[in-house]
Amino acid sequence: MGGASSKSRFADGFADLLVKDIDPSEHEFWDDLWKATLAIDEVFELISMADTRKLIAERPGNLRTLFTQAVVQLYQVVETPFPQYFEQALSCIRILSRIIPVMRE
Repeated sequence: MGGASSKSRFADGFADLLVKDIDPSEHEFWDDLWKATLAIDEVFELISMADTRKLIAERPGNLRTLFTQAVVQLYQVVETPFPQYFEQALSCIRILSRIIPVMRE
């Protein structure tokens, strides 16, 4: 499982996505989000279906960037498959696993 600090940073970052527009070029913000070390149950705990629906309704640009950034991160891991990036790839997959079903509703 992830550390309390990682979990807290991720929760704060996702909360920011719900209340303000985050530019795709804010690399530090996005890097912090992807580098959070969380188990799948922690991701599902921190990203509720209601929050995902809120993101879709109120901040579609943030949702689009979240989705696009996750896919780009996965692409980079495929292109440079170094073990230090594997946990980051898992974070992307876990986040996508949580948001895609709601996006498909």
